[in-house]
Amino acid sequence: MDRKIIFSLFGNMLVAFSAIFFLPIIYSVIELKLPRMAIFFLVLGILTAATGIYLGRLGRNHKRKLPVAESAATLILSYPALAIFGALPFLISGWLPPLDAALETVSDLTSAGISILPQNAPYIFRLWQSLLMWFGSLVFLIWLVTLMPEVGGCFGLDLSLHGGQNFSPMFGQMFFMAKKIGKVYATLTLISFFLFKLAGLNFWNSVLMAMRCISTGGGDFFAGRGNIFVEYAAAFTMLTACGNFLFYHRLIYTLPPGERKSDKNIFFRASDYLRRLRKNFFDNLKDFFTNSEVKAIGFIIFFCVGFIFLSTFNRDMIVDGNIAFRYAIFHVISFMSTTGISLASIDNAHDFDRFLIFMMAFFGGCMGSVTGGLKIMRVIILQKVFAAELKKVMHPHMVTNIRVNKISAPNKIVGRILSFFFLAALTLFICSAILSFCGTTFSGGVAMSIACLCNVGNLPGLCEPENFLNLTIAGKIFCMMILIVGRMEIFALLVFIASLKNFYQPKSKW
Repeated sequence: MDRKIIFSLFGNMLVAFSAIFFLPIIYSVIELKLPRMAIFFLVLGILTAATGIYLGRLGRNHKRKLPVAESAATLILSYPALAIFGALPFLISGWLPPLDAALETVSDLTSAGISILPQNAPYIFRLWQSLLMWFGSLVFLIWLVTLMPEVGGCFGLDLSLHGGQNFSPMFGQMFFMAKKIGKVYATLTLISFFLFKLAGLNFWNSVLMAMRCISTGGGDFFAGRGNIFVEYAAAFTMLTACGNFLFYHRLIYTLPPGERKSDKNIFFRASDYLRRLRKNFFDNLKDFFTNSEVKAIGFIIFFCVGFIFLSTFNRDMIVDGNIAFRYAIFHVISFMSTTGISLASIDNAHDFDRFLIFMMAFFGGCMGSVTGGLKIMRVIILQKVFAAELKKVMHPHMVTNIRVNKISAPNKIVGRILSFFFLAALTLFICSAILSFCGTTFSGGVAMSIACLCNVGNLPGLCEPENFLNLTIAGKIFCMMILIVGRMEIFALLVFIASLKNFYQPKSKW
C-alpha cells in the first residue's frame, strides 16, 4: 500500500480543517471578549495545521492515481484522524471525559448529532459542534464524488443524474470534483443562513442553524423553537440537504458560454446570453423535478405528512390544524433527512406514526445527498429488480432491462446494490448482538445500531442520547466504529480490512 498518497490526502484535509478554528476565535473576541479563549482555539488551529503540513510533506512525490486499497483506507481513517483534533476543545476544557469527547466528536463529524454535551455547556461549544457537523458533511460529499466511486462504484450515484456522471481516481479530476461540490455546499449554506436571518434569528444563531440543518447533523440545539418562520426555514434547508448536490451544481453553476460574434453589439450579445441562460436553467429544473428520486421523495413526504396530520388532528393530540400541519411536515422532513430534530416530545404519538418516522430515517434521501440511511435510489432499483424478476417468472423468455432516469442500470451496479442490502442486514444483526452485551437490551441494541448506521442519532421512543451515555467503554468505542461504517458504507470497511496486511509492507522497487 502506498502510504504517501494517504499522508497527502490527510495533510490537505487537516489543513482545511484548521480553517474552521477561526470562527470560534472570532466569536471569542467579538462576543465573549475573552482573549484567552481565542488564544486557546488559535493554538489548537495552529497545531492542526502544522500536523497537516507535516503529513503533506511526508506524502510528497506520490503517484497521481489513487488505487482502491488506498481509497478505502482514506475513507475509514479520515474521521478518526479528524476526531483526534476535533475532540480537543471538549477534552481540554473539561466539559467531557476523553471517551465521551471522542464519541461526541465522531457523532458530529458523521452528522449523527447524538449530542451528549451537557445542556449547560457554553455557547461556544455549541458553535464548535455545528462546525464539526458542517465540515464532516463537506468531507463526506468530497469523498462521495472522489473516493467512493473507486471503492464501491458508489452503488448508482451516476444513475441519479440524467446523462450520468464521470468519476476518475486521477488526482486532477478529484480536485476538480471536490471544488465543484464544495462550491455548491458553501452556496447552499449561505442561502440557509440568510433564510434563518430573515426568519428573525440573530447572526450567530443563524450560523449555527444553517450549519446544523444543511449538514443534517441536528442535535438537541434548536434556536427559535416555536417560531413558525424558523421552523419552515429549517424544514426547507433539511429538504434541500435530501437532494443530489451534483444536480444542484448543474442547476446553479452550469451556464451556457457566451457567443462572440463581431456582427452583434454588446446589447444583442447580452440579450442572447440571458435567453440561453433562462432556457438552460428551466431545462435543468425540469430534469430535476422529473428525477425518479425527487418524485419518490415527494410522494413519501406527501403520504407521511398527510397521515401524521390526520392522525394527530383526529386523536385530539393537537387541536389546531395549523400546528398539526407544522408538526407533521417538520418531523417528516427532519427524519427523512436523518437530521433528527424534534419540535416537541413525540413519545405520545401513535406507534404507526413513529414507525413512519423510523422508516424515513432508514431510507434517507437522494444518492448524492449528505443524508444517512440506505438512500432512495437503492430502494428504487431494488423495487425494479423485484418487478423484473416477477415478470420473468410469469414470462421465462422475457428480456428485462432496468432503467432509472432514462439510464440503463448495468448488471454490476444492480449486483452491488443487492449485495449492499444483504451486508446491511447482516451488519445490523451483528451490531445489535454486540451492543446487547454492552449495557443495553437487544431491542435497545437494535435501535442504537440503526441510529448509528443511518447516522440519525435520535429515534424518539427507541433510543435517546442518554442510552449512549449508559453504555460500557467497549460499547461506546463500538458505537464510534458503527458511526464511521454507516457513513462510509460497509464495502469500504471490507476493502480496508482486506488491504491491512499490505499496509506496513513497503512497495517493491522492482
